[in-house]
Amino acid sequence: MQGSFEFRGSGLGYFWLLLWTGFLSAITFGLYFPWAYSAQQRWITANTYVNGRCLVFNGTGISFFGQWLLFMILTFITFGLYAPWGYCQFKRWETNNTEFE
Repeated sequence: MQGSFEFRGSGLGYFWLLLWTGFLSAITFGLYFPWAYSAQQRWITANTYVNGRCLVFNGTGISFFGQWLLFMILTFITFGLYAPWGYCQFKRWETNNTEFE
């Protein structure tokens, strides 16, 4: 099925989002990252339209925290070898929490 995809976000909007989520992640030594990542996904999906229908992201930082922590631990103890599998888990979490508005 072929569709029409459109992204309506602005560079300034994304810059501001990266600025405050990056700042909070830095001052919490990375612990805020799952919430920052969730906020970024919400912004991206809120600005993405498929055939005129807006996407919405329902994931939360707390629902992502356990997966992120497991990813960090397994990537560390496997000297980075787990990273591709962890990345796929992140993408599954994103898609499982994305739907049409």
